[in-house]
Amino acid sequence: MLYYIFRPFVGFLLRFFIKKITITGLENIPKSGAVILAATHANSFLDAAIIGCNLNRRMWSLGRGDIFRKKLAHKILSSFFMLPIHRLSEGKEHLSGNDETFDRCIELFKQGEIVLIFSEGFCNHQTKLLPLKKGTARLAQQAWNEGIDLTVVPIGVSYDTFFSFGKIVNMNIGTGIVKKDLNNISEDVLFLKTFNDLLTEKINKCFIWSFPKVGFMQSLKFLVVSFIHFPANYLSGYISRKITKGSVFFDSIRLGVMIVVYPLWWLIVGSFICYLSNLFYIC
Repeated sequence: MLYYIFRPFVGFLLRFFIKKITITGLENIPKSGAVILAATHANSFLDAAIIGCNLNRRMWSLGRGDIFRKKLAHKILSSFFMLPIHRLSEGKEHLSGNDETFDRCIELFKQGEIVLIFSEGFCNHQTKLLPLKKGTARLAQQAWNEGIDLTVVPIGVSYDTFFSFGKIVNMNIGTGIVKKDLNNISEDVLFLKTFNDLLTEKINKCFIWSFPKVGFMQSLKFLVVSFIHFPANYLSGYISRKITKGSVFFDSIRLGVMIVVYPLWWLIVGSFICYLSNLFYIC
């Protein structure tokens, strides 16, 4: 599976992309059993990459359905443990596919897996939580109705900047929601509202926009590493700006370009060092 190959590599690349990341509340994610990670969605694919690379368990994630349309894309994305979730804006004819995705999620929960869902249902460079869609509540309700011991864990991921290199990131994980928290609610409409109100409260506590200061030595180390990788950094930023034109996908595309450009840059630098070593050896 591509997931097992790229997860450690992307986690390694994030060290060049992020100056400092503060993670709190990892202990709130159960070490085993079914889990929904209900996360904020301020920075497109980068949100999923940061969350997935900092967990001790493997993670499935729900992504916008339109990118799964082509068979090759569907196959590749599935290899990254991604599942399609369709929005009304993509056309009513695609919404029926969500039933299949939810059924797949239920099967994963029965196997004790983790599924990441962006509960706002929309990606924007927002600094406040957007109104939650009903998908997370419905998925949790379906799992609990089938007797699955599921925990819904809120996550807030915030960035000090969306377009500059060397980000400072907060990833805060709150306490989970379990079935007994909504045990006495049987009416669907009331359940969905109560669940979303509770989840909104918990995610808001995680969505923190005060960032820690970066120490001098850490800043210096990042500056030196960035200087060494300047050609690769510049190229990844240039390509991303051309493709995304300042949209919310800037960081996602940039990270994708880095996955290709960085190994090439390391190969070029390594070859140059070997050439110099051989040259001095001959001399």
